[in-house]
Amino acid sequence: MNAMKNEFEPREAVSWHTLPVEEVYGKLSSGPGGLSEEEVVHRLQQFGPNELPARKPPGIITIFLHQFKSPLIYILLVAAVISFALQDYKDAGFIMAVVSLNAVIGLVQEWKAEKSASRLQSLLRITAHVRRGGKEEEIDSATIVPGEIVLLESGIRVPADLRLIHAANLAVDESLLTGESVAVKKNLALADADASIGDRRNMAFAGTTVMTGRGMGVVAATGQK
Repeated sequence: MNAMKNEFEPREAVSWHTLPVEEVYGKLSSGPGGLSEEEVVHRLQQFGPNELPARKPPGIITIFLHQFKSPLIYILLVAAVISFALQDYKDAGFIMAVVSLNAVIGLVQEWKAEKSASRLQSLLRITAHVRRGGKEEEIDSATIVPGEIVLLESGIRVPADLRLIHAANLAVDESLLTGESVAVKKNLALADADASIGDRRNMAFAGTTVMTGRGMGVVAATGQK
């Protein structure tokens, strides 16, 4: 099929994992041959680069203090102060221990989330193999746009969120997103609308890594889109 030249416009959020491939092509105004260079330029101007917004991550002290911004924590702190005032040191100590434990757990979880976000942002700046105008080429992943056809093989990091259109023994490490250490085997079967990320077997997500096999997908979302 020839490269697509069209007037693709952004639409509301779509559950790509629930749609047949041909319907995905239709919504993205794309096709197996990929987009033309002209259309890529147009969409790059429309959607912007395939990058996450740069931001300075909060420091560990800021994250720790954030754990105390909760009405429940305020109530517990007031209760602890009252217990101290009444010289009920046992209850006061217990309350403070609970508050401190909650803050530490929240700190660890939020810190891990920040590290994962930073890691994902760094992983997105890679090269990618795409099909444009019916020809395969290697590009900077920052120039990928919705509707692109991306080729996958073992060892490649997925450069954007893809609806798979071909999967041959394809398995992807999604631990960055799900925490699961076992690679997920991919296929083209449709998934339920409420399926979790790990159960969307016909999708490959940005920042994950292809462990085995080969595949191909159409870009459903990039960077901030």
